[in-house]
Amino acid sequence: MPEKTILVLGVGNILLSDEGVGVQVAQRLQAMNLPPEVEVVDGGTAGYELIEFFRNKKKVVVVDCLRADEPPGSIIRASPDELDLQWQTPLSVHQSGLRELLQHAASLSPSPEIVILGIVPENTDSPGMNLSKTVEGVIDRVISDVSALISA
Repeated sequence: MPEKTILVLGVGNILLSDEGVGVQVAQRLQAMNLPPEVEVVDGGTAGYELIEFFRNKKKVVVVDCLRADEPPGSIIRASPDELDLQWQTPLSVHQSGLRELLQHAASLSPSPEIVILGIVPENTDSPGMNLSKTVEGVIDRVISDVSALISA
């Protein structure tokens, strides 16, 4: 069995509508036939405890909801440094843990290449397990972006 050298980590809170987009993407990817070196993890609202999944990975793709000055449904591709996660206001409690996780992942040896795919939410304020139509409408594009990243 090939070593799992690529991690796709979907995080978020599925109880807060678009805040759960990363988890929904991870669940859809888990149902797909991906290359054997790819591990997909539904990280939910966990934070630092996910560090074990980063060990011995060459590449990590994190999919999460991301507040930005872009229209809802926009997909932002960035490294942790480009997003300046230290100063970004978290959408939820899990993002404080995610920030800590990404900071510690940089100290792993070898350190994986980390790419964040952030989807700008339309609705994170009202409870609900469904994504907004806007965010649901970009899921296929996010999955296509993840596929391109894991093939590169």
